[in-house]
Amino acid sequence: FHVYYLTISGHMPYSDNRVVAPYRDIVRALPYSAVTQNYVATVMEADRALKCLLDKLEAAGKLDRTLIAVTGDHIPYFNIDVLAGKKFGSSDAIQALNESAIDFDVYKNTLILWSASMTQPVPVDKVCCQVDILPTLSNLLGLPYDSRMLAGSDLLSDAPGLVIFSSRSWLTDRGFYDRYTQTFTPAEGETM
Repeated sequence: FHVYYLTISGHMPYSDNRVVAPYRDIVRALPYSAVTQNYVATVMEADRALKCLLDKLEAAGKLDRTLIAVTGDHIPYFNIDVLAGKKFGSSDAIQALNESAIDFDVYKNTLILWSASMTQPVPVDKVCCQVDILPTLSNLLGLPYDSRMLAGSDLLSDAPGLVIFSSRSWLTDRGFYDRYTQTFTPAEGETM
């Protein structure tokens, strides 16, 4: 069976609300603004919800036959520069995702695919996009699909990574093309 959970516990507004309340004492010790502390508390809520799911799957004897996929659907629009330790653009540009005025590194994220039956981690360090998740999961689970009907590719394949942004700028493992400046910047270690 398949279950898709979407949590909005980490979603704005990052006010001192009922999601934040159980973690208030923990996050208030952090050296961030109250808004950023509240964001961290909402992420803690999502983390504990996932732990609860894993505990219940294990108790039901289903954890070894479960594949967990975790990723964010978008960036945190407030205080991301504080948490990342670098500036990605003005607050207005970040909130609007104005790609002509932001650092595209703002989109860097993590996809975690995990199963209790894994014997060792399989790190994959190539660029990818959310459209790559479905073909990857389909191949891992042996599900039949027509790759011509999907925009993405299996992240575990030898196919090179490709991300096309809404502005039509693009990123591969070999470098980044910025359509606003019409320049291509090779990735570290790449020569063109």
